[in-house]
Amino acid sequence: MSALLHIRKSTSKAARVATGAALLTVMAGGVVGITSHKDITLAVDGKVQQISTMAFSVDRVLREQGYRPSDADEVLPGLTEDVKAGQTIVYNRHKTLTLNIDGKTSTVETTATNVREILDENGYEDALAHPQNFGADSVPLTGGLVQVTLPKKVRVTDGTNTFRTNVAARTVADVLKGTGKPLTGLDKVKPAPNTPIRPGMRIVVTRIRTEESTVTEKFSATPVTKEDPTLVKDRKVVEDEGKPGTSKVTYRLTIVNGTVTEREKLGSTVVTEPVPATVRIGTKDGAPYVAAGSVWDQLAQCEATGNWAINTGNGFYGGVQFDQNTWERWGGLEYAPRADLATREEQIAIASKTQAAQGWGAWPSCSSKLGLN
Repeated sequence: MSALLHIRKSTSKAARVATGAALLTVMAGGVVGITSHKDITLAVDGKVQQISTMAFSVDRVLREQGYRPSDADEVLPGLTEDVKAGQTIVYNRHKTLTLNIDGKTSTVETTATNVREILDENGYEDALAHPQNFGADSVPLTGGLVQVTLPKKVRVTDGTNTFRTNVAARTVADVLKGTGKPLTGLDKVKPAPNTPIRPGMRIVVTRIRTEESTVTEKFSATPVTKEDPTLVKDRKVVEDEGKPGTSKVTYRLTIVNGTVTEREKLGSTVVTEPVPATVRIGTKDGAPYVAAGSVWDQLAQCEATGNWAINTGNGFYGGVQFDQNTWERWGGLEYAPRADLATREEQIAIASKTQAAQGWGAWPSCSSKLGLN
């Protein structure tokens, strides 16, 4: 039988008074317990949690949570301070870590909870503007390594665009990522991507792309040739020009810094078939060979600076300056439409006919200079 049940069954006045006192004591104790229970905020090394406690001091709260603050730790408010409902307790533990600034290391004692605070404590405000310095922002209690890269000015030539930038980057690849233009695909960079950055460095990026392009192109069929005994040997006359066909041609293009540098044909599909041209080719013997240094070469040197293909637009053509009438009258059309379109030997052949009919007087000035009259 319980004590409470036993007290309730007592009938004496004294017992009833005792029972009342016992109940009053129990109830009063219950009220004290309820009023001592507090909800507070606890922030440990930057990590915040809501807890409930009956502890009356900051030290007691921390001990309830399994922490044993040392003199090197930071506790706000102090360990002996009273705890009130709704209060925030900040507990930042002491940490020993290695600080690496551009490869130079030092040991740091701190209660900072993140890398930003560590940089601020150690005077590296410039590095705070560069989020790539932070990485995982929390700081371990022991063995931590904080690597800081200070901003450096570099010159970047990216394709056809050159600019300067001040960036906290460890390597060339990091610089390009930091500027929003990382290497992709076939891109190349000098120095190599893993090269450490130094102030004043020049970085040259070559952007390389490949793509396929399909275009419509014209193409011709192999001409149909016919021998013509009325034409001088190897002379060609187009009898029918024919008609080109069309095809869809696919190329692989290599584009370097925006300029196409290679064009590889991958394949083609005929759209319309071509009509071949018809060409007559002469078989008749042409003008006889004339050795260099002949009188005709001397005359051509005087008349046309030795240029047998000259056409200045003054109405005279070729090495010995035929006018069109003379060229046609003495059979020049057998060789070419104009003298400047004929070979040296062919021009000499027509010049010989002209000289036989008109004498050297057909070229009065130069023949006189050469003493041919």
